[in-house]
Amino acid sequence: MKICSGNVLGEFLKEIRYNGLALSTVNAYQKDIAYFAKWYMDTTDKEPHLGDVTSIDLREYQGYMQSVQDLRPATINRRMAALEKYIRWAHEKGYVDRLPTFPKIVREQKTPPKALGRVEQNRLLREAERRGKVRNIALIRLMMSCGLRVSEVVAIRLTDLDIGERHGMVAVRGKGNKYREVPVPPEARKAIREWMIERAKRYPDSDWLFPNRNGGHITARNAEQLVKNIGKFAGLDIHPHVLRHTAATNMIRTGADLVTVAQILGHANLNTTAIYTKPDRKTMMEALEKGEI
Repeated sequence: MKICSGNVLGEFLKEIRYNGLALSTVNAYQKDIAYFAKWYMDTTDKEPHLGDVTSIDLREYQGYMQSVQDLRPATINRRMAALEKYIRWAHEKGYVDRLPTFPKIVREQKTPPKALGRVEQNRLLREAERRGKVRNIALIRLMMSCGLRVSEVVAIRLTDLDIGERHGMVAVRGKGNKYREVPVPPEARKAIREWMIERAKRYPDSDWLFPNRNGGHITARNAEQLVKNIGKFAGLDIHPHVLRHTAATNMIRTGADLVTVAQILGHANLNTTAIYTKPDRKTMMEALEKGEI
């Protein structure tokens, strides 16, 4: 999209990139704005000058994405958000005299976050064990058994752990540096003890549970790649947060209450935790099949 004074879109993209947005995000903004520009030209037979865009145009474009393109609400809302950011920026810069009224976002039924089923969990653990690295098993267990974030796992120090045969606790500093203590169940304790024996031989002077060769700890990116690689060998397309979602889903489905799960996960708001109580597609399909005459 343009206005008569020049390449305003280029200036907008350059500025949001300068302000710290990733290049991939900037490119996504450009594509989303281009989708609107194409629709506008196809609809009006006019080049889309920014100052000509009206509230009606925005409503019609949103409706077009819903009824004609049949796009998902998340995609529609993302494209509209990019367009709104661009138009508001242009208004602040004085490139447009008035702000159109932006339509409300398209509501969608929230679904529970992606979690691994029992069979998939076993496949992942089997693959980690098959590859023989006790460090990887311990790392995966802390995320999938305890619900820790990948950033929390890699930052664990030995002094944060209290692991025994019949008890286990890990101190975690989560988002906003909030401190919490998370129990460590039996299989995770076993994996950690086995790793600590090997780790003591390889990294005797390190304070970190998962050290790197430079004296610090492995990065969240390292751990993320590790999980993705093992998942790939197990035939799973996953990232670390799927393991955290899996822990939460397992707790809810085995009868844990929301307050307990929220405390373990470090959620400040129970509404964040409540998303795990929503049934997934498989559960809904099973309910319908059982109820069908």
